[in-house]
Amino acid sequence: MPILKLVKVFTDDITLNSGDILFIMAFFAILILLIMITGWIFNVTSNLFLKILVVIGCICGIPNTIISLILFIGGGFLILPAAILAVYLTNWYFKGGADYPIEQKPNIILKIKA
Repeated sequence: MPILKLVKVFTDDITLNSGDILFIMAFFAILILLIMITGWIFNVTSNLFLKILVVIGCICGIPNTIISLILFIGGGFLILPAAILAVYLTNWYFKGGADYPIEQKPNIILKIKA
């Protein structure tokens, strides 16, 4: 579990190798991608916190994507749909998320004849 590995680094006197760092970065990238997908589904308006999460997700996800595509780890091209979705969601969040004008619905007037 990546969180336990981080806790162990902060409490004990151990160091992380490059594989552990990539594993932790992949964990955070997947977690942030799930948060982004949830915000997109529920049409959430983007704010500063979400934009910071998107930047952290990009920082964590880009190296893992590049390494996966170069080395074809796990099929390599299987990561392409997730990478394309992540690029789209990043663009969506930086444009403001659900900040589009709300259309006014016309008032319905009921005439009741007595």
